[in-house]
Amino acid sequence: MKKDKGYAAIIVVILIVCIIAFGVILYYSTNGFIGIIYPKDVTLSGIVSVAGLGRSPEKITFTSLTNGHTYVQDTVGNTYSISLPNGDSYSVTITYTILLSTGNTDAGTLNLRTLSSSATYNWSG
Repeated sequence: MKKDKGYAAIIVVILIVCIIAFGVILYYSTNGFIGIIYPKDVTLSGIVSVAGLGRSPEKITFTSLTNGHTYVQDTVGNTYSISLPNGDSYSVTITYTILLSTGNTDAGTLNLRTLSSSATYNWSG
């Protein structure tokens, strides 16, 4: 009878450990291990181009699809460099100048999840 109670206690402990381990794996898999395995921030750099005669890229804007925060970086020539939180998706907009006016063009969506602390992305609009 004592042996049966000992086995039952061991099985309960193993089940509790398995449930906790499963919960930790589930939590981190849905939160992407950001800040643990993945770097918290990623420095993006690349080339920005705009279609159309006389259009010159002025800045690039990344808008978080999760919380709406915007991250804006002026372009230098046709290049940019910006640090963004990893593990988020962003809509990307390029602001350009043409003659004496400015305009915006949609450059697409960035799904940022990388193991590296830097990445190169080229954008055109």
